[in-house]
Amino acid sequence: MWKDRLERKIRIGDRLVGPGERIFLTGEIGPAHGGSMKKARELVRCAAEGGCDGADIVMADPHKFIYKTLDSGRLDPFKAWEDLYLTDDQWRELIDYGKSLGLIVYPTPLDPISVERCRKLKVEMVNINSDDVNNYLLLEQIASLGVPVTMHDIDQSLAEVEGAVQTLMENGCKDIIVLHSTMETDEGDFAYDTANLNVMNTYKQAFGDLGVLAGVVEHTTSDYLIYAVAAMQPALISKHIKYDDEVEADAGIAVKIDDLKLMNSRIRRIERALGNAHNQRVVNEDGTPRQRARNKVLVANRDIKAGTIITRDDIIAKRPGDRNGLHPWFAKVLIGAKALHDIKEDTLIHMSDFSDIQDPGYKFPEVNGYRLASGHKSMGA
Repeated sequence: MWKDRLERKIRIGDRLVGPGERIFLTGEIGPAHGGSMKKARELVRCAAEGGCDGADIVMADPHKFIYKTLDSGRLDPFKAWEDLYLTDDQWRELIDYGKSLGLIVYPTPLDPISVERCRKLKVEMVNINSDDVNNYLLLEQIASLGVPVTMHDIDQSLAEVEGAVQTLMENGCKDIIVLHSTMETDEGDFAYDTANLNVMNTYKQAFGDLGVLAGVVEHTTSDYLIYAVAAMQPALISKHIKYDDEVEADAGIAVKIDDLKLMNSRIRRIERALGNAHNQRVVNEDGTPRQRARNKVLVANRDIKAGTIITRDDIIAKRPGDRNGLHPWFAKVLIGAKALHDIKEDTLIHMSDFSDIQDPGYKFPEVNGYRLASGHKSMGA
């Protein structure tokens, strides 16, 4: 049961996320649409064309998200958030548009009214912003949606993240991805000194036996930190995206479509490069073994007369090994065998050159990846 939880996968739409699956790549739109439906659609298109699996957008009712202040010298937060408001019809349009492009568009609800809008819209997943990790009331409400949840961790302690996971699970939410967030900065070494990517491994250790997955939100302006993230095999990676440089929100840490395409294609290459953890011979694209001259095969170390009982001094393994010949493991069975005819020094030897071949006393390792003389399979694995 414990092992099953560690290897547990989450279904998001028609995709599986988790161990052995491709990283779920999210283009974080956030508030970058600026309230423009045209720009929101363009950002959804950019996310899809950039190779993302999902795109998340903030959803908020400013009157339930920000409390009023008498400081008239500050920017009016209500006006700013009201300008970002998208109607239910607009959300449906974006969700459907995303589906037509193979992309899951999902919200980050920031208040109770927005959570209920998510329920009404029947969204496929939601994201929990970091400032709601300790918001018990909202966590309880989000859990009741019955959809997969991702959760940011900016400025939250492990205890608070643990409390959020427990709250979600106690209220029926089992599909959770905890996302470690790097700092929103372009301050050179500071970005790397504070990235603390191994927190993702801490989350795997802390919550893995509960079936909770771990991922990363990469907030820095680094050109390559995200590739270190990919090499750690997170369940999900999120990156802010933008359509152009006109938008102010998160513009400094967001990438445009060309950079997004390059980033995501490199991440997919890194995934392929990590492989499956099984040491194996390289094969060609058609599935045939790739022959390598650096492999060695057995040859006569000196002239061998017919009737000679073979010793270790009579045979040697030499390159190249891509022109037929016997795998070096066969030396085990040839020592003590009898040469049936004369064999010239430095020529390939074959099983048919000998009689009285010895029993190796154990099973040979797999040698079928080599181009060997006929008969080798009967001696191999």
